[in-house]
Amino acid sequence: MLLVNLLKGVVINMYCNKPYSNPYSKEVSIKHTPEPKRILQVPVIKGFGEKEELVVSQITIAPPNPPIFRIISIDKEVVITNFKLVSIYDAHECKSSYKAKVIIDGFIDKNILYKTITESTGQAVGGPVFQFTTRINFATFVEVKSKEPIYKTDQVEILSAFVEGEKEELLDPNDVAIGAPDFAVTYNTLLEKMIVKIKLKVTRLEHVPVK
Repeated sequence: MLLVNLLKGVVINMYCNKPYSNPYSKEVSIKHTPEPKRILQVPVIKGFGEKEELVVSQITIAPPNPPIFRIISIDKEVVITNFKLVSIYDAHECKSSYKAKVIIDGFIDKNILYKTITESTGQAVGGPVFQFTTRINFATFVEVKSKEPIYKTDQVEILSAFVEGEKEELLDPNDVAIGAPDFAVTYNTLLEKMIVKIKLKVTRLEHVPVK
């Protein structure tokens, strides 16, 4: 029966002067994906991390400087000296959730401008302005969350590190000089409480095709 139908098709097309088309055959078109013109190596972000760390330090002002009477201003700068990426996996969480930790070392440079007392009367005090500069070391870690594993070979980039807030407390008061007003109290020690905020990201170099 199949042979008969094929012969019929040939005869009909010859009669109508049309080229014969075999209905039992199909043309298959294959599309080729064009090759990319170039491949870029770019850092791909794998996760972000943020941490607020409380740094407490007790600073002795006198000696070497004269005792503090009043603090005028405090300049500070946070410097990150070293960091290391530690990749971990929490088995108690969903498999699509991965964690890493970045161990950080740094310091805070502080410059304190303050008033002193060298002269006094029964109602007033006077004295020069001094500055005191110190460096406070700290260490902390920042947790990073990601939807894929983070490896130790990935790169860490510190986005920002600064003192978000601080509180100063004067300690170790000296006796008021004879004949000076009651408020003429000077202090030898400064207790510093600072909130250091750190933001960072983890990236990985990947090859990205560009058409």
